[in-house]
Amino acid sequence: MPHEYVLLTPRLIGLREVAHAVAAAEPSLAYRMDAGGMQIVLLDGDATVLTIVHPVPARPVEVRRLLGEDAPPEAEPRWWVDLVAPWEAEERAARVVAALTAVSDGTARDLAPGGRG
Repeated sequence: MPHEYVLLTPRLIGLREVAHAVAAAEPSLAYRMDAGGMQIVLLDGDATVLTIVHPVPARPVEVRRLLGEDAPPEAEPRWWVDLVAPWEAEERAARVVAALTAVSDGTARDLAPGGRG
């Protein structure tokens, strides 16, 4: 089971923001577009470090339902981004998630903060 994060952002993010975050946090990573451009996969050689799923509009009702008390105020997020990392890349992925959160002026939530579920 992978480690999952959600990123809520006030604006649409794409490859530019991902490139800035990777350069700041894990500059040795490469990337490839996957699933017809719907995912950005960050790689260390052949090993996946983080998969960033194409942003979708955040629906406040769903944000509250899925995140409960961790949900930000309704007026804040406009975009929902799923991020998935293999457990063995957890530390590196967390650094990229933190950098992407900063670059996007977003809010990240670790969906398994206590460990492997």
